[in-house]
Amino acid sequence: MSQLIRGAPVVPNAVVSPTKLQKIAGFGASGAWWSGPVYSMPKSSRLEVGKLLFSSKGLQMSQFRYNVGGGGVGVTTSWKAPPTFLNANGSYNFNNDPAGTYFLKMAKAYHVQDLVAFVNSAPPIFTSNHLSCRGFLSFRQVAPYARYLTHVVVGLKKHLGIDVSYLSPMNEPDFSMAPCKQEGMRVPVPVRALLVSTLGKDLAKSAPWCHIIADESSQIAFQLIPEVSHWVHHLNAIKYIAAFAHHSYDYPGPQVLSDMKSVFARLGLNSWMTEICCFNGKRFGYQYDPTMVSGMWLAKSIFNDLFYGGDSAFDWWTALSPNIGCQPNLSSGCASNVNILGRNDGLVYYDINYPNDHNYKFYLTKRYYVFGNFSKFMPIGSVLHGVVGLPNGIEAIASQKLGSWSVVLIDDRSVNSPTVKIKIALPTQFSSSKVVSSALTSARSSWAKISNASMAQNVLTFNSAPQSVSSVMVSPTPIR
Repeated sequence: MSQLIRGAPVVPNAVVSPTKLQKIAGFGASGAWWSGPVYSMPKSSRLEVGKLLFSSKGLQMSQFRYNVGGGGVGVTTSWKAPPTFLNANGSYNFNNDPAGTYFLKMAKAYHVQDLVAFVNSAPPIFTSNHLSCRGFLSFRQVAPYARYLTHVVVGLKKHLGIDVSYLSPMNEPDFSMAPCKQEGMRVPVPVRALLVSTLGKDLAKSAPWCHIIADESSQIAFQLIPEVSHWVHHLNAIKYIAAFAHHSYDYPGPQVLSDMKSVFARLGLNSWMTEICCFNGKRFGYQYDPTMVSGMWLAKSIFNDLFYGGDSAFDWWTALSPNIGCQPNLSSGCASNVNILGRNDGLVYYDINYPNDHNYKFYLTKRYYVFGNFSKFMPIGSVLHGVVGLPNGIEAIASQKLGSWSVVLIDDRSVNSPTVKIKIALPTQFSSSKVVSSALTSARSSWAKISNASMAQNVLTFNSAPQSVSSVMVSPTPIR
């Protein structure tokens, strides 16, 4: 009883494991679908988006995914139909997508390290049905499609000054998005090796600064794991893959992620988680939840992908979404309450009806802040380490770069649990160090400074409350 009166009880001391795991390749999100509508907002709104996503006061993203449009032919939702740079006469015009490239250039201006281009559908000239959805890529169209993609990468650099670091030539290749509400193109398993190897050779000749990620399968257990061995070794395709990208729409647990990690370890490939969203508490479906309930789900998802799956990068599906499910200008509680008509597809939300109601506000979710607990504290090149010795319900992962250490701690205990004092021993490397940055995200706080975080004798100490995410960065104190 006296311990509770004096302060938070101390949990058994935890330790950062000296074992080095993978290096962080980045945290980011997609510019797909929202770039067009938001580009039509006032300039001040567009600039605010840049601050929210890319600045040190925002998410400080280290990756940004640009959707190379297929022209949207046949797509019924206008804002999900991005234009293509390829003209009908076979020429290219890199002014065709002013909205998408505006935010791509903005990411570059903020020094986002990796600009990633990805394709949902090839332009109709390359698809089986000459549409931007419901079709597939055939063997005979692989070579011209690969040349087209290489032209896009070269053109973005030549005409817009954009160096695309990575290119993904297919997206969820098991699906063609047959309802045609969005772009999509099926790439049969036997075609994938030819596409990767052909594109890899073209890029090596004309755009050696750009590397391939593939194949962005939608689900790990039922698509990625059973399919990858059937194509990745053919035509030496594996030689041209910089990272194997996957989505996580089966919302995998630790065992499935560990199985995936083993597959890629045998292949000698790094893996990236490049798309996830829309979890409604049970499955993929309708729900808008801006609260810490969805925030905690995201925190555990990122932890599981990094620790159990061995992923080097984690990219949320789309940075901004209009799918709130209600009209925020008409209800003060619309953007802050859960409803079943929206989607958990964004980190930030906007009012799709802004042309009529002139509501240009952006609405931040707890997912936004939880994402920042990782993206702001784990820069590219950080080396991950596990943390052992924490009690049930609390997990943490640490990272180190240039002498600085960061710890992200997820406290998933019951809301009725007491506040506890966490002590985590860091590997001994410096005679002294200090806490330089901290952020607490909970139901009541968003990136609040952790006032009691301290560092002494290589032990990091701070209080943790249930249903929260804490991030702390420690740097060595210069010796004078």
